[in-house]
Amino acid sequence: MTDYSLYLVTDSTMIPESSTFLKQVEDSIENGATIVQLREKSILTLDFITRAKQVHKLTKRKGIPLIINDRVDVALAIDAEGVHVGQDDMPATLVRKLIGNDKILGVTCSNPEEVDAVCKDAIADYVGLGTVYATATKKDVKTPGGTGPIGLRRMLQRLYSHNKNSTRKISSVAIGGINHSNAAKVLYQCAIPGQSLDGVAVVSCIMASVDAGNATNRLAEIINAPTNFAKEDSFAPTNADLTQKKISVLKNKPLVHHITNNVVKNFSANVSLAIGASPAMSELPEEYEEFASVPKVALVANVGTPTSELLQVFIRAFHAYNKAGKHIIYDPVAAGATKARLEASKLLLNAGQVSVIKGNVGEILAIYKLTSTYQDDSSEGVLMRGVDSIADVKEEQIIKMGEEVSIDFKTIVVITGAVNYVIEGRNHRKIPGGHELMGSITGTGCSLGSVIAAFAASKESQFNLFEAVFGAVELYNICGKLAGENSRTPGTFMINFIDKLYEFTH
Repeated sequence: MTDYSLYLVTDSTMIPESSTFLKQVEDSIENGATIVQLREKSILTLDFITRAKQVHKLTKRKGIPLIINDRVDVALAIDAEGVHVGQDDMPATLVRKLIGNDKILGVTCSNPEEVDAVCKDAIADYVGLGTVYATATKKDVKTPGGTGPIGLRRMLQRLYSHNKNSTRKISSVAIGGINHSNAAKVLYQCAIPGQSLDGVAVVSCIMASVDAGNATNRLAEIINAPTNFAKEDSFAPTNADLTQKKISVLKNKPLVHHITNNVVKNFSANVSLAIGASPAMSELPEEYEEFASVPKVALVANVGTPTSELLQVFIRAFHAYNKAGKHIIYDPVAAGATKARLEASKLLLNAGQVSVIKGNVGEILAIYKLTSTYQDDSSEGVLMRGVDSIADVKEEQIIKMGEEVSIDFKTIVVITGAVNYVIEGRNHRKIPGGHELMGSITGTGCSLGSVIAAFAASKESQFNLFEAVFGAVELYNICGKLAGENSRTPGTFMINFIDKLYEFTH
């Protein structure tokens, strides 16, 4: 059975001055590459055959397959183990007739429809899915910014539909902008129930490395190591009650790093302080790795007032917190209000792994549209008016879309409203809403993220992440209810709410 886990694609244009093409390939083969694709777009046929023979000698010595990109004639000339073709190359059906059934055939796919076509033909051994991220090695891509894990999951969903009913299974490899910094994330985020990637294809992170052997060895370790994105398969009721969770926050005094909208910064900071957490409002990426190294810390990523520049700040933060294995609480504010806001959420959710996605019904329904199982429904109509949800959705639909978002994005989902839902996988728990006056105060929705982050960051071993998130939502709404019962106006409520959070946690 072919091992696609570390798929090296060659590029002779990026070799360091201190090395040679063959040395880069040999060092990679000797240090963990499991399959090699020889890709040459601009050399003469005779030179291509000569180079292919040289590389084939190296791969045969190690017992791994050599795949020739595009050129069936070259593959036949040297008896290579297989051929890879793109959508604009020789049709895969014809390639199979020429190379026979005992050779490996791979086909590039950039969207679900192309995967469907390959599955219908049922003659390929694997598909190369991408590009995942923007890359300099391929200019003629159909998605210049990359499909991201969201796009790959949709393609894997089509592949899964084929594989579960077929005796001829088709493997999959992700390609495009993959390197040491994101390979583990790609493998983790792209997996869907029943179907995972079989490998990652890499180019520049090995071919352009001054030490291709070490670069390959490190990448192999990353691919084979367990992931660490702070997310847990955690749903399991525990004996930890709300009192234990509150004490944990007070004892640990977690740092809650906010990248949030300007409207709610002051309120979110006061909410954090009221429950015993330490708020930080920072949009300076240069300090994010230091923040993420703090033992008890979590990030609140709230896109209430997005700009192109701020989205890049979020991405830097996601990378830092994912690298450190710390929790990210993502609030897709008004994601259902405009296409631009939904695209912003798509960009960020492709960029990093989040532990919790929190939003109202309209916001979570918008994120549901990004899942691999979503079927377009033009009857949904308008989801939001500004930041307020106006989606008319039944409870069973709310729970179903929350489950799909949780499964697809491997995250806990919090859906707020008159009834709050905390969802992980196919499991959920409900919490009654606080008080109607909460909707009359700017920031009461956003600052829930601060409380969730504090509980997640200070989580103790006796209760899991789901329980921590549930406790945060429970506390927040209990205090909202109590504050509302003693308030007649929004201004009074705001003061009473902060007081109740403080009284209830101290």
